Amino acid sequence: MAVGKGPVGSEKAAQQLQYLEMRIEVMRRKFGMYFNGFERIPPNAEFDQLKREFREFATQGFSTGQARFKAQNLIARWNLLRNIWERDLQRMEEGKFRPNAHHASHAQDNRNDAIDE
Repeated sequence: MAVGKGPVGSEKAAQQLQYLEMRIEVMRRKFGMYFNGFERIPPNAEFDQLKREFREFATQGFSTGQARFKAQNLIARWNLLRNIWERDLQRMEEGKFRPNAHHASHAQDNRNDAIDE
């Protein structure tokens, strides 16, 4: 993924989007295994590599509006998942994370954080 070489054509953009979608799904499964206790070590190295790839991907231009739209949607999905994973990793370090209560724990923690402030 070369940066600064002009807009990416629709075929190359489609390949990059497909590759990054696949990488997100693999990362989602790895974090799922870790947060549910099946893995003891978080996938930090792969996570950091994917962060770098998305940072580079987000800086390039796209030659068509359709490619730009799909890229923006994928980047938004990535940012949402990245924030959830980083927040869960922080909660695990703080001892506040409860496996298998993912959505309920976020809602309850957010209410507790608001009360504490």
